[in-house]
Amino acid sequence: MKRTILALLVVTALVAMLAFGVARWLRARPLELHDTVWLQHELNLTDAQGAEVAKLEADFQKKLADCCTAHCTARTDLGESLSDPTKAADCCQRMCAAQADSEKAALDHILRVRTLLTLPQQQRYTTLVQKQLSGPCVIRLHQP
Repeated sequence: MKRTILALLVVTALVAMLAFGVARWLRARPLELHDTVWLQHELNLTDAQGAEVAKLEADFQKKLADCCTAHCTARTDLGESLSDPTKAADCCQRMCAAQADSEKAALDHILRVRTLLTLPQQQRYTTLVQKQLSGPCVIRLHQP
């Protein structure tokens, strides 16, 4: 009898841990808003809409790559300028500007995609974007 109760407790604990892990994984899983195939399926886009979204996505990824290059260059320069506070501050300003440019590019991209969508698609897209923006911190410093 004691073995049966112990086995049930162990099985219950394992199932609870598995359920917790799956729920945590699903909550933290990023949305695939930059995967045009997923987005086409999720929003029920026409082929023409999908092609336009893919073009916008390619342009957006290029802008992000440019921002990343600017940010990484400034960060590398910062590492080499730590002994000069003026140069270091300039590097930080360049890093901040690159980050701001990437955020502006993201907003511009979201608004451009929305213009291609029907009203129901816009509503669904807005919901997906809001879910991504209100999700876990991307640098994992805090939970919303």
